[in-house]
Amino acid sequence: MSNELKDDLRRFMHWGPITLLTLTLIVTWTVIHMNSMWWAPGRSLESVLNYALIWVQTFGTLYNFIRSLMVGPGFVPLKWHPQVRKDKKFLQFCTRCNGYKAPRSHHCRRCDRCVMKMDHHCPWINTCVGWSNQDSFVYFLLFFMSGSIQGGIIIVSAVIRGIQKRWLIRHGLRHMATVHLTQTNLMACVFSLGVIMGTTLASIKLLYMQLKVILKNQTEIENWIVKKAAFRRNAYPQKRIKAFVYPYNLGWKANIREVFLSPGDGISWPVLPGCDEYSLTREQLQQKKDKRARTRVFRCIRPATGHWVPIFSQGLWVSLQIPCTDDPRIALKPDDIIHVTRIQEYWLYGERMISEKEKVQMRRRKGAIRGWFPSCCAVEECEDYDSENDLAGGEPVGEQDSAAVEHVDTDQEILELLRDFCCKDGRKTKRLRVK
Repeated sequence: MSNELKDDLRRFMHWGPITLLTLTLIVTWTVIHMNSMWWAPGRSLESVLNYALIWVQTFGTLYNFIRSLMVGPGFVPLKWHPQVRKDKKFLQFCTRCNGYKAPRSHHCRRCDRCVMKMDHHCPWINTCVGWSNQDSFVYFLLFFMSGSIQGGIIIVSAVIRGIQKRWLIRHGLRHMATVHLTQTNLMACVFSLGVIMGTTLASIKLLYMQLKVILKNQTEIENWIVKKAAFRRNAYPQKRIKAFVYPYNLGWKANIREVFLSPGDGISWPVLPGCDEYSLTREQLQQKKDKRARTRVFRCIRPATGHWVPIFSQGLWVSLQIPCTDDPRIALKPDDIIHVTRIQEYWLYGERMISEKEKVQMRRRKGAIRGWFPSCCAVEECEDYDSENDLAGGEPVGEQDSAAVEHVDTDQEILELLRDFCCKDGRKTKRLRVK
């Protein structure tokens, strides 16, 4: 058995696929059992078609579910690089895959691979939705939603018929009093109906999101990149940055054909006139550059456990304010340096820098290096305030600059505040150089 096949089969050993398959089998058994009493096949042509439709939708759901899981999203080959060497400057390098990220691909930390046209990681299929399995995932949602609606109608109709059984017999409609409710099948009906209601709402929402992705040919990740591109231009109008044109929206008909009929190779994509295959990646690189410029350096002053709910180490209030994301949490030790890019009142998001000790030992500490941690565990690093005679602009005060000295004297309180700059938790940091 090949390693790829083993990896595909290993995807089944996860709570998502196991839960979905278990619930599907329970609901299907309940629907077939109640349908056999309510509208048994063979009574009419319509009953035969109804019974056949149950099995068609069950088979369609399971087939496309398994195909989405087994085929996977399509991974960029390890150590991949563009054919033209000079094109490397337009692409991001992935250290985990030891290769470049192809256009429209992103690294998934759960799959631990760069995924072609990555939309999102779905826990129900225990893999990403991407270039290779997006069509199967949409078919799965369609069959799942239609099967849930049909199953819900059958269960509700059968339960109502069972409740009316005595009334039907008293009014001479014994031929319709065919549903016999027991404690077991009634509990199964209530459970299945609850599952159907929840899964139907979820599948409608997911199907709506996927159809929007297909019609625009814009994944959820790419949609976020486009929003950041618009924000970057609106935030800095003085820079007169060239307007960004999303290159992959070819019109809804061409977009549908690209997903269901001619998906291509997952590496190269048709683009709009005036754009090229690296239009999006160049914008991504510029956004990364801006992000690094906004990065703030923090130093850890107290350990962070890396737990999702650090109630014992950080207290109840911090635990109640956890970020509503599935991003990882990072464990920290005192004096760790963290480059922070997102700030909340009680939590910070950043990347822990590899220490010199780890570099020498060539062994990295266990756990994620990028994620959330409590803000009370670190303080912001500030530049040294080198001279007591420094002006706000950083130039030393000479004896001849009496006017400047007088100005400093009048602003003595401001300078004292700057020299004794404190971080949020009240601990004094290194003195700040005012620029």
